[in-house]
Amino acid sequence: MSSPPAKRIKVDVEQEACSTTGEHKQENTTLPWGEHCVGITEFVNASIPGFTGIIKHRYTDFLVNEIDEEGQVVHLTDFSLPKSTPLEPPKEEVPLLSLEESVSNLTDLLGNAETPLEIQKLFESKGEEPQHVFIEAIDDKEKRTKIHQFFKNAFDRKLVTEASDGRIKVRYVAEGVDRRDRKFQRKRNDWNVAEGDFCRFVLHKENKDTMEAVNMLSKVMKMSSKIFSYAGTKDKRGVTAQWVTAYHVKPERLLGLNKRLRGMQLGNFGYCKNKLDLGDLKGNRFSIVLRDVTVDSQEIIDQAVTTIKDKGFINYFGMQRFGSSGAPTHTIGKAMLLGQWEQAVDLILMPREGESGDIAEARKAWAEHHDPKKALEVFPRKCVAETHILSAFAKSGQQRDFLGAIKMIPRNLRMMYVHAYQSYVWNHMVSQRIQLYGSDRPVVGDLVLANESELREVEEADVSEDGDEESGHVAVKVLTEDDLPQYTIYDVVLPLPGFDVVYPENEIGGKYNELMSQDGLDPRDMRRNVKEFSLPGSYRKFMAKPENVSWQTLKYTDADASLAQTDLDRLAGIQEPAGVPDGDHLALRVAFSLSSSQYATMALREILKTETTGSFHLALSQKANQPQI
Repeated sequence: MSSPPAKRIKVDVEQEACSTTGEHKQENTTLPWGEHCVGITEFVNASIPGFTGIIKHRYTDFLVNEIDEEGQVVHLTDFSLPKSTPLEPPKEEVPLLSLEESVSNLTDLLGNAETPLEIQKLFESKGEEPQHVFIEAIDDKEKRTKIHQFFKNAFDRKLVTEASDGRIKVRYVAEGVDRRDRKFQRKRNDWNVAEGDFCRFVLHKENKDTMEAVNMLSKVMKMSSKIFSYAGTKDKRGVTAQWVTAYHVKPERLLGLNKRLRGMQLGNFGYCKNKLDLGDLKGNRFSIVLRDVTVDSQEIIDQAVTTIKDKGFINYFGMQRFGSSGAPTHTIGKAMLLGQWEQAVDLILMPREGESGDIAEARKAWAEHHDPKKALEVFPRKCVAETHILSAFAKSGQQRDFLGAIKMIPRNLRMMYVHAYQSYVWNHMVSQRIQLYGSDRPVVGDLVLANESELREVEEADVSEDGDEESGHVAVKVLTEDDLPQYTIYDVVLPLPGFDVVYPENEIGGKYNELMSQDGLDPRDMRRNVKEFSLPGSYRKFMAKPENVSWQTLKYTDADASLAQTDLDRLAGIQEPAGVPDGDHLALRVAFSLSSSQYATMALREILKTETTGSFHLALSQKANQPQI
């Protein structure tokens, strides 16, 4: 698609962002920016009265502990160093197979030609496309072992294998990583650990997001941030614990950083053979404090929390997905899908309403002078998209190559914009589904997964660096009247728009067309000339149901009193705060576990029946004379 000429420099996105379909049912619709702007309007049980409570007044009010693939909740519990076994010298080196021999021998081993050719493409593209290849499940253990051993002397030893949900995942590795026998001497000097090439540790952080924490670690250690990997990103405003893996970094070195790090602690060190990839987790455990609760009775609180425990909540994409009102991420994504590259760049760089401080000054400087080098001097480094675009302009000396500049943004970030547009559409469609058919049972034309075991791959597509590229290949079933008794509302999925998904065969299928046509897009035509913005689509569960839900109320007097127990508190022997029996304020402490694709704020929204935007809860803090800390 060609880019239309820009109509004006300052882009008005707010009215566009807040267009909505269907009748709005939530309170606070008069806000210029709120949940209704991105399709979040319905509740599972709207009959229970709402009440107010401040979310994240203190960042310690929001505790997030990762749940790993084994179902264990990740906690920081100790700082001891692990024992290791030295590597044994390699046996006599086996000659490497040529590329032709690698493909031919693998074809004989697997008994098919298609998979080896895909693996050849993986090797020749250096992992660009495809980014990995799966060898389908093999029951014969001896044959699986032969396949793993085969890659040690094939494809120039640049492909590695690992078990993944019963299949064998083949991926390309950077020069020097996992180069086994012929790199033994270097390993012996630098990394003499038989248990694996990676140090695994718990990252406990406060009031900073995962990327910021990892960048801080790499800066202090004077190493590339690429040596660190993790299963999922955790938000800034909270206290979180998660596993991180580091390639050839000794735990002694990481432990020594604890004295220098602020707002971060590292512990629970060990070794492992494989690095973490995005999506290598089951979910997160949330322990949340809502402060200054105003409610008519304890019964209302109990009914509200019991609703999410027994019935769950609508699995909306939360407000974190969409950024701020000045330039919501989905409007940037829409511009990219329309091929309006200049518009997308303007939305990212130009001044935004409601912004202040250094970032606002930097945007003003760019708008006034359009000098990328000067703008780079004033933009904070945390503005990743902005600085990468400006760096592209500065290096090329060409400020009209908007697409080229956008391509300099890290891939996971630029894909976040188009995924946000998909999320915007999905939220609206869920609200339409509830308005038309309710939220208690499936109806004819709804979609369910043909194979429930594929759910994880489907729902984690958007958090993977691979984007949604594989997720559209999941089979779904369109429900008929005869199917309805066999399924519940918790089986129903809705598609994120793409060229390789099935749409519901009821009124909701047409609603996708109605909404997206208003934006100049077609849900069934999501291929683009710029290949990475071609979206196959994916599926997402309509409802979310938390596990291990618990709650209690407590009173307190000091507005800023600690009301939660972090992992560091436990290590220091500090007990969980019990509150003050005759306190002036009421707090609700609630805990639950969610899968990695679900938003805790949307569970809180079902409980409170109020907005979950940061600005709304900041206003509540200010109204209660409790500045957020």
